[in-house]
Amino acid sequence: MLASGLRGRSAVPQHARCHRAPVVGRVVGGRRFSVLVKASAEESQDQRIKRTLEGLDALLGIDPNDPKSGAPGSSSAGKSATAVAESSSVSAADAARAASSTPASTSGASTSNGNGASSSNGAAPSEDQFQKIVEKARQLADAQRSGKSGNVEVQQQQLRQEFETLLTAMSKGNDMLDKEDLKRLKEAAFGPQTFWVTETIPLQEFDKQGLLIRGNLRDQREKVFKHVCDKVAELFGPGKFEVIMIEDDQPIDGEPPAPVTGKAAAYGPRVAFQIVPAAQAQPPQTNGWRQGAALVLFLLFAASSLQLSLVANITKLPKETLEFFANADNFNSDALPPGLENWDPTSYFITAVPIFISVLGINFSHEIGHRIAAAIRGVKLGPTYFVPNLQLGSFGAITPFTNLLSGRGALWDVAAAGPLAGSLAAGTVLFLGLMQSSPGLLPKELLVPVPTALFQSSLLLGTLVKAVLGDQLTAGTDEVLISPLVIAGWCGLVTTALNTLPVGSLDGGRMMQAAYGRQTLALSSFFSYVGLGLGLLGSSLSLPFGLYVIICQRTAEKYIKDNVSPVSDAKRTATLVAVLTAILILVPMAPEVAQSIGVGRVDNFF
Repeated sequence: MLASGLRGRSAVPQHARCHRAPVVGRVVGGRRFSVLVKASAEESQDQRIKRTLEGLDALLGIDPNDPKSGAPGSSSAGKSATAVAESSSVSAADAARAASSTPASTSGASTSNGNGASSSNGAAPSEDQFQKIVEKARQLADAQRSGKSGNVEVQQQQLRQEFETLLTAMSKGNDMLDKEDLKRLKEAAFGPQTFWVTETIPLQEFDKQGLLIRGNLRDQREKVFKHVCDKVAELFGPGKFEVIMIEDDQPIDGEPPAPVTGKAAAYGPRVAFQIVPAAQAQPPQTNGWRQGAALVLFLLFAASSLQLSLVANITKLPKETLEFFANADNFNSDALPPGLENWDPTSYFITAVPIFISVLGINFSHEIGHRIAAAIRGVKLGPTYFVPNLQLGSFGAITPFTNLLSGRGALWDVAAAGPLAGSLAAGTVLFLGLMQSSPGLLPKELLVPVPTALFQSSLLLGTLVKAVLGDQLTAGTDEVLISPLVIAGWCGLVTTALNTLPVGSLDGGRMMQAAYGRQTLALSSFFSYVGLGLGLLGSSLSLPFGLYVIICQRTAEKYIKDNVSPVSDAKRTATLVAVLTAILILVPMAPEVAQSIGVGRVDNFF
């Protein structure tokens, strides 16, 4: 065993159980000594990672207490990396021995990928992987000495992240593939006729770890993906590992991947395969507290819908009562508000009931649409988390997946079914309400007076209402009598439009991701946030809805096995139509447009 070069520190006994990280050489005061990062078996993983990362800082010549030490051109960084380069052979050898000193379940060595490229077992770090890090450190030092341009801090951080990944792989127990299993997998599932492997590296993400296999497609990706899935199930048994195909846009040795050319270009974008234990590949599962939270949110949603139905009829209250509540000081009064002594509330509650029932029904239709499509596509859904809102009754609901989706087609079908069902239900309610709003069809007591300015809040819906009601909605009118169903249908369509925005994991975001990929979703999410932030989408609803999305729905879906193969052109076109319709519903009517078509009164200021 290598003895410590630090003064006052005794050597570690041979019989002591310890995890050892790579030896780091460094020049200090003209003397080079070796730092052995030790971690006893009792030490926590975080402590081992912290101590070994300190060793990597020494490898890069970074002083964690000196903010200037990581700057480009730092002499200490160059000298330290140079010292490491000089002792690279010793460091790599000791690192490999450190890896072999871990329990047998995590041991591994450099293996051939069977396709002509050298790679390392993803289950445990090898000498080749440590040597690769040392070589990168030497190249970084050479670049600093020669004054070459480049983002040194980014390269140092990337090198540090790679070192942390290897350390984590060493310190964890192995439930992944061992060296022999990996060799068998490469020989059976990959090759020059399917997928030419160029690199196999450990996969270390926040919620899963496994093996990442990079390379080049040599056949149609759907065919290759099915072949790899079948071979993994054949070799290790069904249900033990999941194969996930993703677009490979990660840099190679700090450089962006070269564009796919030649025959390989016909097979689509560059892809990579993740081999992950089945338990880690699944989304979070439903438990007791999640079901309890769903129940509480449903009760709040029902209460907000009831509040909406009562407030929507507030103009049916006596004028004296409204003036009384307009003064905030009167809220502390115990006296009966004026105007209610002889007031008959029958028509008030009769018109409130249709709004309440319709709002509930539209939201339920939306969720039923999701669940019907999920049952058809074999997708499991968790409990529905309704998001209450006082202006609309609901902002929609969060419906999580509880199993791994087969592909982007299944994601699109489940996501699109909700807005389709919800818009059909809300559109039907709105149409029936407009028909009932015709003069003389319903008694005046069953109609609700609403300000005509309400219809200026939506370009599409306001134009539609004007086309049906005609002269009832003239520019000089302050109020118009409409059926309560118009209010419910209007709120339902606005809720559906908000959820169809192409952002995050909203229905529209899932549709955009399935139809055009994650990069397009990131771009559409940015513009959606801009529209919400400026109040261009949803008017007064933009700020609360934007905060809700940022907190709860901002991330894209990732529990998809085939996250590369696109959907049909018809679904891509339908996605664009749905998003455009949602925008037209949420964009308010410009004053010039409202005045020209005669929707409500336009303020002279505009």
